[in-house]
Amino acid sequence: MFDNQNIIRFRWMKMKQILLSILFLFPFVHPQEKSNDYSDTLAVIGKKVITINEFQKYYKEKLLSIGLTDNGDTRIKYLQNLIDDEVLIVDAKNKGLDKLKVALSEYERISTQELLNAFSKNFIESSVNVTEQDIKNMYIKMNTEIKVRHLYAQSKEEADKLYAQLKKGEKFEELAKEVFHDEKLRDNGGDLGYISVDDMDPALENAAYSMKVGEISLPVKTVTGYSIVQVEDIKQNPFVIESVYLKAHDRIKAFVSKRAYEDAAKRYTVDQKKQLEIKFDNSMLKKLYESLGNVSDKNLWESSTSFYHRNKNSVVVKSKMENWDLTKLISEMQITTEEQRQWIHSENDLEDFISGLIIRKNTIKKALEANLDNSQTFKNNVEFNFNTFLMQQVEKELRGKIKISPDSIKTYYKQNADRFTKEAEIRLSSILVDNATLADSVSRLLNNGISFEKITGELSIQTITAQNKGDMGFFRKSELGNFGDKVFELNPGQWTGPLSDDGKYLFLKCTDVKRPVMRNLSEVSKDIEQTLTTLNWYKLRQDYVTSLKKEIHVQVFSEKLNAINLITKVVNR
Repeated sequence: MFDNQNIIRFRWMKMKQILLSILFLFPFVHPQEKSNDYSDTLAVIGKKVITINEFQKYYKEKLLSIGLTDNGDTRIKYLQNLIDDEVLIVDAKNKGLDKLKVALSEYERISTQELLNAFSKNFIESSVNVTEQDIKNMYIKMNTEIKVRHLYAQSKEEADKLYAQLKKGEKFEELAKEVFHDEKLRDNGGDLGYISVDDMDPALENAAYSMKVGEISLPVKTVTGYSIVQVEDIKQNPFVIESVYLKAHDRIKAFVSKRAYEDAAKRYTVDQKKQLEIKFDNSMLKKLYESLGNVSDKNLWESSTSFYHRNKNSVVVKSKMENWDLTKLISEMQITTEEQRQWIHSENDLEDFISGLIIRKNTIKKALEANLDNSQTFKNNVEFNFNTFLMQQVEKELRGKIKISPDSIKTYYKQNADRFTKEAEIRLSSILVDNATLADSVSRLLNNGISFEKITGELSIQTITAQNKGDMGFFRKSELGNFGDKVFELNPGQWTGPLSDDGKYLFLKCTDVKRPVMRNLSEVSKDIEQTLTTLNWYKLRQDYVTSLKKEIHVQVFSEKLNAINLITKVVNR
């Protein structure tokens, strides 16, 4: 469902992907080149061979990334997914899609990107160090949700002005009407709802998680501009226990490592900008940005425009690597996509964008000097990503055949009314102690009429909630685990406890309740359309693959799956 939080999460994730794509992509697992040793063959699709070694790398990465449980059924289904993908790739090549101009252009783009990735892996990723404390801190953050508002500004000057207005007593709600184009954020005062880890720009996230309820941050620099954030509520999961942490440890470590890598990549770009001594002609940069503002789709500046003819030989930026006039800059921008250029919202954005192009070109030069393009891993990765592109072209064609009618949306809404009902929520305060003796003391104090809030401040080991008089915010029943039914029997003012789990003792008090509310059709129609499209898509894709298998030779040796030892080190070929 597309509420405010999901809108912001979508925008941040998309922006993060675009910015990193200008330089590096986070390293991920690629398939191996076809092996000539057929003793470890799991499947043959046309001329393509899926080996045990290849399956291991894919499968182990997938288990880690999405938390699948390893068993025979999961292995078979995952192998079948790999086979289906290869069938679509064979179909694309049979249709000659790999020979089209757009495909050849994509092959060049992929080759360049994989060269950057190889440089990243060899010279940037190796500098990343993640400690056990980093992982524990992230686990705590992942179990804490923060309700926030924010105000957005394109420049530091605008953000400072907004901050000054807030300090003078002006309200977020009033200022939001002035700064937001998004209708929902404008009308709700910049309310993002409850946010969690990776829901938005890390700089904004770090600011929010370092604040107390009611605090307003200084302007925070983000990838899209500047934001000011106010924390309205902090909600901690009261059931954070060691056993759950240990179970999730590897997945959290992978996430923290990814974050650490992204930070290292950003540091590299900052250092490179200094080393290359990138300097702009501010007058030309201003003209360039203004001309971009006159182009509705932020497409490339055409060589036929009067702006180009007046300034084609004017130098825009100088660096130790080379100087770029307008003609050279437009040529270099050919590697970028319209989607990437859509995120240029200020002169500062344009400066960062062009700097990224210069750093990218210099990094490619470094990678070639290191002969990274001659490695077998590089060649395998280019082949894999190009094949993925071909598969996506076939999938795009299939998706174009799916049409969802308004009647289908209405029918789904009526048949699945429970899915569009906002769950009941209960607001809770907590007292958490770590031994039975203290738990008995808390029970006696509460029964003797001592206030829940007073006991929280004196005895609870949850420091964040204790600072807020025990308040943890609102919870749905599903978020309370085995205690959900018992807790939802409470009325405002009532408490229950001690609830014992993993050697800790929890007391909970209900301070407010929200009853279930049915969302109307207009609110959820887009969500339903996407759901129905997805459901139709899976069936359409599977039917198409099945029909292709009648023409494409497919042979599977699934009996070898059970013998695969995931602990065995995978050999890079």
